[in-house]
Amino acid sequence: MTTSAPSSSSSRPHHHHVVLFYQYSLPSSNHLLSSATLNYFRQNSSFYLPLLQQHQSTLCHNMKGRILLSTEGINGTLSCSTEMELKEYIERMERFDLIRELGMPPPPPSADDVVETPNEGNGHLFANIDWKTSTNKNNNKSSSPSAVVVGPFPDLKIQIVKEIVNTGGAIHVDEIPFDTGKEISAEEFHAILLDATQQQKKHHSYNTNIDDVDSITTNANEDNEGHPLKKKQRVDTTLEQTKKEVVLIDVRNTFEHAIGHFIHPTTTTTTSRVPTLDNTTGTLPTPAINPNTVTFSHFDSTFCSQNSESLKDKKVLMYCTGGIRCIKASAMLKQRGVEDVSHLSGGIHRYLERYGKDGFYKGKVFVFDQRVALDADSMLVVRKEEEEEDGGGAVGETSGGRQQDQKDDDDVVGKCIECNIPYDEISGANLCSVCRDLILICPSCRDTLYEFHCERHQRWKDAYFTFLERFTVDELEKQKEGLQSLHDSFYLPAKKHKNVRKTLRKQIEKIDARVNDIKEGNAVVEQNAKRRCRTCFESDDICDGRCWGFWKHTQSSHHGQGNGNTLVPILEVKVGDRVTIGPNWNEIRLGSRGGSQQDPIRLGTVVNIKSWASGGDELDCVAVKWDKPLDCGRRRNTSGTEEQQSEIYRWGVVARNGQRMYDVRKMVTGDGDSSAK
Repeated sequence: MTTSAPSSSSSRPHHHHVVLFYQYSLPSSNHLLSSATLNYFRQNSSFYLPLLQQHQSTLCHNMKGRILLSTEGINGTLSCSTEMELKEYIERMERFDLIRELGMPPPPPSADDVVETPNEGNGHLFANIDWKTSTNKNNNKSSSPSAVVVGPFPDLKIQIVKEIVNTGGAIHVDEIPFDTGKEISAEEFHAILLDATQQQKKHHSYNTNIDDVDSITTNANEDNEGHPLKKKQRVDTTLEQTKKEVVLIDVRNTFEHAIGHFIHPTTTTTTSRVPTLDNTTGTLPTPAINPNTVTFSHFDSTFCSQNSESLKDKKVLMYCTGGIRCIKASAMLKQRGVEDVSHLSGGIHRYLERYGKDGFYKGKVFVFDQRVALDADSMLVVRKEEEEEDGGGAVGETSGGRQQDQKDDDDVVGKCIECNIPYDEISGANLCSVCRDLILICPSCRDTLYEFHCERHQRWKDAYFTFLERFTVDELEKQKEGLQSLHDSFYLPAKKHKNVRKTLRKQIEKIDARVNDIKEGNAVVEQNAKRRCRTCFESDDICDGRCWGFWKHTQSSHHGQGNGNTLVPILEVKVGDRVTIGPNWNEIRLGSRGGSQQDPIRLGTVVNIKSWASGGDELDCVAVKWDKPLDCGRRRNTSGTEEQQSEIYRWGVVARNGQRMYDVRKMVTGDGDSSAK
């Protein structure tokens, strides 16, 4: 369940202040939360979670952002216009007590169901949170003084979920105190990497001065069979005994890793553009390990299951943006037998506050809001002792960092997926045609392509396309051959790649249907077809690809204006209204419009009104439950039978040209529905 608080787009104060926070509800990490109160909260979650949702909505009345609520804790990022508002929110959260603020549920009907009622004062669910604050400034030097500074969020959304970090149920919150890795500070994390760097230099020195190895004191002069070791072998054995190999793992998703990551002290001779901390060895450091996940829920089933054995004798360091994902990620590895696992407390955010671009982190930090990505130095905190020493900056403020247009290529760790030049601008318009993962593609390469493919799907780039209208029959047949080859030869064994093979088969069926339509004269080849948005399927003159999530707010200069005129208001709609197919129904994305004897007109009921693709200031989409379910509108319930689910449609979403888009329209008399008004 989600609540939304849309805001007017006019005369809004800019939200300069941002706070990132999370808390797992565990007495072991919060001494102001008793086990009795936590159990009572969980047993009465159906009573308390909606009240918590309303409580947060009231508390955040002048704020924007995203909050996830669950019996396992809270996870949120909020923005506000003044530091006082932020301070007040934090203070009220710290004082929050479950019983005192929200009361108790009605007594159960049966005496057997009675649960011991906890006392007030032991239910501080949100005490001891690590609040990570920053200031959102427009430090783009090229912007005019009157330019609008984009705030982090378009609105406020508070959602009740099963997990505050989705693992698909792989880790239960109660397992965290027993299985999570060791939490270490930014200073400790930095020291370990610095020490590993020194060890690497020492190793390099030993290898280049092997004749001096006799001067090294070592007790390991023989191998396991008692044979004398060679000089270089003795050096390697000494280093191995002194220090475990440090393995650095980036727990974030691939697109986050692509634009910025920690560098590993282990050096390589590759031509990577990742900058080095020290050029004394003449080689470049390697990036932290990228688990190649699209979502964190895949981390255990893909990375951990395949790599836990090789990590058991290593010293594992983990990191993520704010620290929340590492809590569960480290538990996943430890449950698979990896003992020496540590993770960065407060994540990249806390590390960059301390070290900025001068530490081991290189590149940008992706943030899940309209700021998109932050430079390392933009998060650097000016410490009090530095202020006294240098005479500048207020304690706790973030430094502005260098301007975007002053950035050197050496600061860019991302690369264009096509031409490999340094590039790190992530856009919601650049999505993989297969999996919709965000990818890096420079403007020059983008202009030459109709569709894009991520690193994982580069083998598919000549065979898999979402939009087939521009291809001839011969081209489609060639694509089919490529897909069939991938299905039969590459993705084996079949059981391991079940879902991938299913995707390939569906695309082959789609091609067969398109070829059949062309041959029967039901479709024509449109070789000059315009590029389409991978999310809403509209052509690029209607949508520039940034129509979803937080990208939507900045879709184009036409958002909020229509051909120079004031934008037409959204048509009125309410829950319970009867609807049918509208003027902007997209058959490529949504299927047939119906209306024939074999496929009658579609009739449905509005069951919810919300913001399109979870972004924007307006309630501009509707959830519709159709009288007769569409093929995409059925799902299996727990009893195994099919039930109808609602589908989301645009209701006034603004196109690039200022036109409002309506996938459905309200029923009127004459549409064949007795309930129409």
